[in-house]
Amino acid sequence: MNLNKKNTKQIMFLISFAALMLWIVFNYKLFIDLIGFIIKLLMPLIVGIAIAFVINVPMKQIERKIFKIEKRKHKKIIRVISLILSIVLIFGIIGLIMFLVIPEFALAIVNIGDSIPKSYNFLNDFISKIDSLYPEIKGYLNNIDLKSIIDASVNQAGNIVSMLAGFLSTMISRIIIFFIGFIISIYILLDKENLSRQTKKVLNAFFPSDVTKEVIRIIKLANTTFTNFLTGQCLDASLIGFLLFIILSIIRLPYALILGVLFAITALIPYVGAFITLFVGMVLIGVTNPIGALWYMIIFFALQQFDDNITYPRIVGGSVGLPALWALIAVLIGGSIFGFIGMIISIPLASIIYSLLKDYINEKIKKKNEQ
Repeated sequence: MNLNKKNTKQIMFLISFAALMLWIVFNYKLFIDLIGFIIKLLMPLIVGIAIAFVINVPMKQIERKIFKIEKRKHKKIIRVISLILSIVLIFGIIGLIMFLVIPEFALAIVNIGDSIPKSYNFLNDFISKIDSLYPEIKGYLNNIDLKSIIDASVNQAGNIVSMLAGFLSTMISRIIIFFIGFIISIYILLDKENLSRQTKKVLNAFFPSDVTKEVIRIIKLANTTFTNFLTGQCLDASLIGFLLFIILSIIRLPYALILGVLFAITALIPYVGAFITLFVGMVLIGVTNPIGALWYMIIFFALQQFDDNITYPRIVGGSVGLPALWALIAVLIGGSIFGFIGMIISIPLASIIYSLLKDYINEKIKKKNEQ
């Protein structure tokens, strides 16, 4: 009788699952819109969890290494102090970077502004030479209907204004979401043990014990993996940015501080993000020193190869237990599907999948050998 009930439940589950899949197939647009609406609705919570995870990394170290929270009473007070110190530390680092970089960036803009007249004179001389060599170009230019071009530009001005309004609206919305997420993250961090216990109770109430244990194991694996990845990624980015700053300072190329900090920030996007620094550096240095821009490009590629083949696989790839080839493939796939965010989270997600797949294969081989 029990077997029949079990079979009935399995059949009902398969029928329900098949019906759900068919509905998704025939209503995939509605399903995608529904998922997008749910994600948009839960975005403050998702942002809050992400911020809580980042703040938790230094907070946990402060609690354990400085206050030794396991051996002390007044854990709530220690938690509050550790949280405040972690927030101050993170925003202090951001503020220090801005304090160092903004003056240098302003100086770079002034230098570029000073070099524009020289570039304009060079361009004017170039146009004069072209005009003397090809006089028919002047007649062609005189036939251009400037009035129609101006009218078209005026008509497009409304679209530009609407685009700017949409951009500002999106930015304000994201700032509000970040602020709400930040408040949520504080509540999560202050009561994370209770939230963990409540989550386990919910899992035990709705799922079998084996499923609950497996879910908890995956959550712990994800937490460890993301923590190791974040630590390793920040260490690698700081090292590479510092090396670029030192090398540019030694050979006396301008904007060493700006490019070093920018390299460290963009290096948080594994493998490909730092190429933003290449473009910015080529523009900044090339305006006043084209030969220096060439040297900068050579240094950049050499340092990028050093990072891709030596430091990154050992510091980040090793910290999450993921081979370098898997890491590169994960970044390419994550970036192509989810863009900027996908590049950042692709390696820890791939590491979790890699670890689960490795455990599953080892278990299958073990059972096969036992037969």
